[in-house]
Amino acid sequence: MATTDRQEIPTPRRVALFAHFDRDGQIDDHVLHYLRGLRQVAERILFVSDGALMEGQAERLGHIAELVHAGRHGGYDFGSWKLGFQALGADIALYDEVIVANDSCYGPVFPFGPVFDKMAAEACDFWGLTDGLVDGDIRYLTSNFLVFRPAVTSHPEFTRFWAEVTRQPDKAAVCRAYEFGLSQRLMALGFRPGRYLPQAFVAKELYSDIYFDECLEAHHMPLVKVAVFNQNQQRVSRLRERLDRMAEFYPVNLIEAHVARLCGTAHPPVHDLPWRQERTRLAPLPGTYRRSKYSRDLRWWLCYVRVLGIPVFATARRVRAVA
Repeated sequence: MATTDRQEIPTPRRVALFAHFDRDGQIDDHVLHYLRGLRQVAERILFVSDGALMEGQAERLGHIAELVHAGRHGGYDFGSWKLGFQALGADIALYDEVIVANDSCYGPVFPFGPVFDKMAAEACDFWGLTDGLVDGDIRYLTSNFLVFRPAVTSHPEFTRFWAEVTRQPDKAAVCRAYEFGLSQRLMALGFRPGRYLPQAFVAKELYSDIYFDECLEAHHMPLVKVAVFNQNQQRVSRLRERLDRMAEFYPVNLIEAHVARLCGTAHPPVHDLPWRQERTRLAPLPGTYRRSKYSRDLRWWLCYVRVLGIPVFATARRVRAVA
């Protein structure tokens, strides 16, 4: 009787470094939900908080994640990941993939597993969910979720990069020095980047209608930015309807509770904007951020409501409150 040997493909070993910050020193339920989803693909999570945690909050991590630091270091996410890599130490060699992630997103809206299954077939040395677009070329991978493979993690320049991470004056400086800098540095060494989404998006599109219409459900993106729901800078239309749609895949009460704590209401006025922002590609970086003429200036909105004959509000501040 003939026998057939079946060779099973071993499950990749993964570790995740998770950067956390909360102004009130809390670990919200949506963060725990994210970590539980991450544990479906990572056997170990190192949790680093850029701030002191309130009493009893560290215990909420339970067996989900290992708290390796809780205290203000001021280095933003890259400073937290640096501390995570220091805590990981020589154990980094044990893992097939090292994930860096942060709490700037809600998720997983869709499971991480299929994302990793798809990316397992990609010939790349490091990858992310999305990337930045500069003149049609990949210049950097967005840093809210990155994955590094052994060719990268074992390279001395990768170790040197993290050793050189220092406190920066603001978030924009962090992006220039580290988010853009890491991808550019690795690509300059010949490492191949990969991305989960089939096309590149400029950064602000990840906060816009475009993300919901072309990325989230169409490609089962696991994450959506927190800032969409508590700030809605890119004026996503029908955000309340989109949140209700997400309820099919994600416990949106976690988002509502978090937004309520940050904003004082689970449904800020920005949730119900009926109109859509014009879909314009924003001028990409490098080096410095370049604002869209609509990004922070609401004078165009005042003009818009005059044309429609809607009562005009006295100041942009009042328009922001009513919108």
